[in-house]
Amino acid sequence: MSAEKRKNPLKECVKFIENHKLGYPKEDKPFISSSEEEAFEIYEDKIFEIPKCNFVKSIGFVDGGNGPIIRSADFNVSLNRVSGVLFTTNKWTQLKKTPVKIEFYSVTVLDIFDDDTLGYITRFFPLESEFREYLPKDDLKFSINDPTIRERWFSLPNIEVFGGIAMRFAEWTYANKFILNELDEGSIFVRDGSLQTGYTGETILAEKLYNTAIKKGVVVSGLSKTCRLITQNGNSLNSLINYVGNKKFPSSAWYYHPIYRITKAQEKADLYFVKLNKNSVYSFRFDILLDQAKEMSEDQCEIVISNIANNSNDLSYPGYPYGLIKADQLAAVSIKELEPQKIQLIAEFDEEDYKKYILPRLRSVNAHDLLNIIRR
Repeated sequence: MSAEKRKNPLKECVKFIENHKLGYPKEDKPFISSSEEEAFEIYEDKIFEIPKCNFVKSIGFVDGGNGPIIRSADFNVSLNRVSGVLFTTNKWTQLKKTPVKIEFYSVTVLDIFDDDTLGYITRFFPLESEFREYLPKDDLKFSINDPTIRERWFSLPNIEVFGGIAMRFAEWTYANKFILNELDEGSIFVRDGSLQTGYTGETILAEKLYNTAIKKGVVVSGLSKTCRLITQNGNSLNSLINYVGNKKFPSSAWYYHPIYRITKAQEKADLYFVKLNKNSVYSFRFDILLDQAKEMSEDQCEIVISNIANNSNDLSYPGYPYGLIKADQLAAVSIKELEPQKIQLIAEFDEEDYKKYILPRLRSVNAHDLLNIIRR
């Protein structure tokens, strides 16, 4: 076959995408899958400029990070961090009572429960004794059949995910203390990610945080770096709103509301989409706790959003809050630091026990790691 007649598969890929994804429909609304969600038609008149921040509030930010140290098919050890950052008058401020970051190991084992069923048990091991009060008090326990831990097309979860689950639970408990110790009435709390809870038992910790914040008069919110919500016509909800928003306000920061609400009894959020800096190319999903949003006037909501926008002027990432950038930097677990942790951990095992019982388990999942080393 001549070069002229041979098809370019990449060109064919692009052609297929262009046939389906060039342009946006004039009418659309978020796709919902249950009666506990509420969606609104997308219209240009729901987009508003973010006003100048004239009432500067204290803002607290919390984020977490984790990485697996050793893993097998039936156990996993991860290093985890959760950090908190406080801004007052839009300046990074030293915390009064709460540690800037907590560090802990999470260990998950697959074992038989007391009722003779199989499941996963995760235990928290703080690196410093004073970190214990910021972690969940009890072990996390998930039945092997728990639908909240299952990956979409597989019957069993990848055991490494429990490091991330432990981090999420610790984010809620640390943030609850952070709000209690560091934020005053009228302050704003921002967590990295949405206010949705997904794992069994997670809602209990989220509700404790919500109750603490409501009692103190602190607004609870969440900013999501990614958004996988879609529309009824099969479009990315975020990209559609970004298109509509930038069409109306091409040179301004803006927010879109109302668009979508989660009205589940134990999982409530009022969603906004926000472009937090006029120079940003990104818009983000921004949640406000629904119970609070219902009690807030439009002006009060704008004060919250304008404060977040006021914190989103860092040149390294315009349009993303500097508080979340800093919290992410403090909580991040790098690959470089995991290898020394692995060496130290293995050294704690009895040599004979390690060779007889532990190493064979590690080999059940690490053959791919060896191939990666060979490729280098």
